[in-house]
Amino acid sequence: MSKIYSIKWNVGAHIRFSQKIAPTIREAINSGMYTLQFFMGNPQSLKRQRITDEDIKKTQELTKKFPMSIYTHFPYVANFAGKSAPDGLAWSGNQSVDGYVRSMLKELEYELSIMAQVGHGVVIHPGSHPNRQGGLEAIAKSINKIDFAPGSQVLLENCAGEGNKLCRDFKEIKMVLDGIDEDNLPNVGICVDTAHIWGQGDYDLRSIDEVERMFVDFDNIIGLENFRLLHLNDSEVPLGSRKDRHACLGEGYIWKEGFESLLYLLNKCKELDIPAVLETNGYDMLTLGQLSEIEDDEIVCVGVPKVQECDCCRITA
Repeated sequence: MSKIYSIKWNVGAHIRFSQKIAPTIREAINSGMYTLQFFMGNPQSLKRQRITDEDIKKTQELTKKFPMSIYTHFPYVANFAGKSAPDGLAWSGNQSVDGYVRSMLKELEYELSIMAQVGHGVVIHPGSHPNRQGGLEAIAKSINKIDFAPGSQVLLENCAGEGNKLCRDFKEIKMVLDGIDEDNLPNVGICVDTAHIWGQGDYDLRSIDEVERMFVDFDNIIGLENFRLLHLNDSEVPLGSRKDRHACLGEGYIWKEGFESLLYLLNKCKELDIPAVLETNGYDMLTLGQLSEIEDDEIVCVGVPKVQECDCCRITA
């Protein structure tokens, strides 16, 4: 008989969307998750799946019995700075680019309105542009144009420092936040991805001291009250590679030598009430189940499966 693990942290995974929200959440519950994330439609298209009132009602009834932290991830193709070309900066006079961003924001507004009824927020990759200052300012302007549904929240995710991608560190994220209207700030939070932190190279997450330094810096620069979600991923690439490559926990460069700093990170998030989402595959839930049985004063290695390609990595690679 298979062993059943009880996970002691508010964690879950990115899972496939079943075209309806209620069965998607039911799958997460049956998999022992307390948090989940999914694409509300094709991740390569801005068009989002339309959700029925019946689905919303069933989801609300389900989460009333089984409370969960629920997030969606907006498509990777979205660019809140406009277009990546030098003349593609949003809100700088290019009507074609502005039209593209407006249509993108309409789809985001719809997704935010759904999540305000059944979930906790929508994660976005802020965008890219060769003019970093101008791009960060354009992202803030785009966010200011969102008609936020009451209780909705958009989460800006840090990038791994690849090419012209923006929000590669906490200072760049703070520059975006500084440009957002005060009335909109309650609807904006931050999602931190560990593989992206590693790729950027600012923090060596193999070290407990470095994990703590990351939290201290986040608090000093942005404020821990804005740290709303953790994307918990190991990395297939070395520290500071400026690449986004997810790996299963313990099979990447971050935690292949041991889980001491991972346990510290998980307990820190539990202390601060920050949910965590895995973006690899279901085996990572098993790893966390095994780690949940480790006593606070006992650090041991547990066997974890070999890295397997997942939907999230396949898309972002």
